[in-house]
Amino acid sequence: MASFVTKRIRSGSSVGQVESSLKLSLLGAMLVSLGSTIGAQVLPERLPVTVPAETIRVSTELVVIDAQVIDRQKGEMVRDLQRSDFLLREAGELQSISHFSQDRLTLSVVLLLDLSGSVSPALSQIREGALEAIGRLKETDEVALLAFSSESQVLQDFTRNRKLVADRIGHLERTAGIGRGTSLYHGLVAAARHVREAGQWTGRKVILVITDNIAWESHFSGLSETEVSREILASGAMVCGLVVEGALSRTERIFLRNGNGRDIYRRAMRIDPFIELTGGEMARTTSAQIRPRLGGLIENLRNRYSLAFTPRLEGTVSGQFRALAVELTPDARARLGREVQVRARRGYLARDVQAGNEP
Repeated sequence: MASFVTKRIRSGSSVGQVESSLKLSLLGAMLVSLGSTIGAQVLPERLPVTVPAETIRVSTELVVIDAQVIDRQKGEMVRDLQRSDFLLREAGELQSISHFSQDRLTLSVVLLLDLSGSVSPALSQIREGALEAIGRLKETDEVALLAFSSESQVLQDFTRNRKLVADRIGHLERTAGIGRGTSLYHGLVAAARHVREAGQWTGRKVILVITDNIAWESHFSGLSETEVSREILASGAMVCGLVVEGALSRTERIFLRNGNGRDIYRRAMRIDPFIELTGGEMARTTSAQIRPRLGGLIENLRNRYSLAFTPRLEGTVSGQFRALAVELTPDARARLGREVQVRARRGYLARDVQAGNEP
């Protein structure tokens, strides 16, 4: 019988600050690797980078952005765009796009599974869908598996070994704490910290949440949306979600609400604001359609555009939010001849730039 070691994360963990950023020294290796077939390379399990805890020089900063372009009328992704079709602004100022690609950078994906009581009836379909999802990833992509109910657990650290992940997914029913609450915000923070603490590597980072998107917390306790947002921004990850509908908790109707429909005692916790903040994608599904819908999300991840630039942060306060905006050029919009929506993260957290501090 297979045995598994899980690492539990206490819900009361405090929210940390940004502790890592991508090293520009890795960019050269990344661009060289793009000149050949990624799948043919033999890559190490991890690409480690040592970064000082407090500061990092601006020359070592690189901001990577995932962008998805959607045809509003058809609801389909727009493919075959070029670097020259995009405009990228930071704090309103136009930036030079130093890297541009589509489906070439590796993916590091955290599968974050909701194991609360309202979702547990669909656990077998979630298991099948998760197996389908990892099967659609490239050999060079990494996967980690986390779960949350009343507390969060790391079921599998980042690995390129699909068998390890598949074995752990195949034994979800044995996971401790199934059906004991829905600490959604703590699950998101645990996933963001896991991404950040895993170390630096070239590529794209994604937290893919499978949940019914139903979670409640007292108005006066627990993590705030702002705290969770900062943790996610610090990780550099994009949040995507598969919302399994039709698994509502029976206790949902017990709690009284005021005349405006607002719950008197509790506040709702949803993944929606974090998906919007990071430019991710959310899909809704019934339990019967989890497998194809989750596979579709993975395919959409593959077809996103990756853009990167080096920011100028002299005088910027560490931890300051820097707004980002990605759009198509007027010429690109005119060429497409239809209305499109560009999804991309709305900003990132800056670092101090101090002279004399070597990375």
